[in-house]
Amino acid sequence: MYRVAIIGRPNVGKSSLFNRIIGKRKAIIEDIPGVTRDRLVSKAEWRGVPFELVDTGGYVERDTDSFAHYIRKQIEKELENSDAFILVVDGREGLTPADKDVAVLLKKTEKPVYVAVNKIDNPQMEDRIYEFYELGFEKVFPVSSIQKNGVAELLDSVIEDIPEWERNLDKEELENKEKKEGIIKVAIVGKPNAGKSSLLNAILGEERAVVSDIPGTTRDVVDTYFKWKDREFLFLDTAGMRKKSRVDYGIEFFSVGRALEAIKKADVVVHVIDATQGATEQDTKIAGLIQRYYKPAVIVINKSDLITPSSQVREAVKNQVRNRLYFLPYAPVILVSAKNRYGIKGLLEKIVMVYDEAWKRVNTGRLNRALQKIMKLRQPPSYNGKPLKIFYGTQLEGKPPAFLIFVNHPEGFKDSYIKFIETNLRELLDLKHAPIKLILKERTRERV
Repeated sequence: MYRVAIIGRPNVGKSSLFNRIIGKRKAIIEDIPGVTRDRLVSKAEWRGVPFELVDTGGYVERDTDSFAHYIRKQIEKELENSDAFILVVDGREGLTPADKDVAVLLKKTEKPVYVAVNKIDNPQMEDRIYEFYELGFEKVFPVSSIQKNGVAELLDSVIEDIPEWERNLDKEELENKEKKEGIIKVAIVGKPNAGKSSLLNAILGEERAVVSDIPGTTRDVVDTYFKWKDREFLFLDTAGMRKKSRVDYGIEFFSVGRALEAIKKADVVVHVIDATQGATEQDTKIAGLIQRYYKPAVIVINKSDLITPSSQVREAVKNQVRNRLYFLPYAPVILVSAKNRYGIKGLLEKIVMVYDEAWKRVNTGRLNRALQKIMKLRQPPSYNGKPLKIFYGTQLEGKPPAFLIFVNHPEGFKDSYIKFIETNLRELLDLKHAPIKLILKERTRERV
């Protein structure tokens, strides 16, 4: 698909323009230079012509902060991957040496460049665009991503340059992708600096997300399409979730919110844990969110290259994680090293396995035979002097597996017995790696 990248120095309004074009607030916006660190990729469409839009971090020539080197590498990769560029500059500040540095990079690509002079919020400011012709590009547009001014004219010029054959290809590709089913949406979550971005890069085989030893490098949710064997994935690499007491309102507040949204939307959640620390209190909180939303999960113990390579030590680390996250018994635990790409194939196999189990349909007869067997193993306790009964059950549509079970007194079933039913159903129905949701409903008469 035709790919257009938004490029520019920090704090000129690249993410605001990105959000305006795609029509939703996907990129985090703050009036602080360098908020966007990762490349954000989204499908966009203008006048019926679809294309891929990329938001990049702010380009700086020198290492002014800890992330400048990583951001430059991301942008340099995008210079190769994209077909055209929107160079965003600040109309209020005027032309700067940093703008000229970015323009030099773009000229070397010999690809189409559109200069968006942003923050031109009223017609009286439009004459400020003329100095930006000095950058050497013909197509210069006054825009205001906040006021929507000029964005239509900018996009008209962009789609005008998309070759006709590629427009038709893009439409066909988009239609086919919309018809496809089975794309596995995977949220990668965990504490800051657990190695989530490194893990994503190891899976993709390229440095797609910014990687650094500094906690909190990833601030946005980065959607990345990936195909492995005959399966398709959409990876959501999320910002690390800190304890609430350590999250200030602002960038990190929105990052945590995005991580929670990613968990809700995901088909499978990959919970990344640092092997050198084991499962911590914060990891239990994150795992609690996975449990709350009944999400299939794989627990990844990353940085296994930093622990003693003996089988006893590795098993001890896995046991510590299993014991701490005992309330996710269905989630397989796997040791990986994103740095060495150890265990990546096994991780992908586990993701596919838990996804497939979450879509599994159980025959009603088999479900009810399992319920009868469970009652023979252990009868429900009495409630107000009356015996509790399970009449029958049926599976509801959707995922993960949800079972509606008709009983005589739903309020009488204690959590411990419901857990007993869930554990045994998972075993008897071959749903060992899928979360199970049980809904108890009153039925006054026993089914004949």
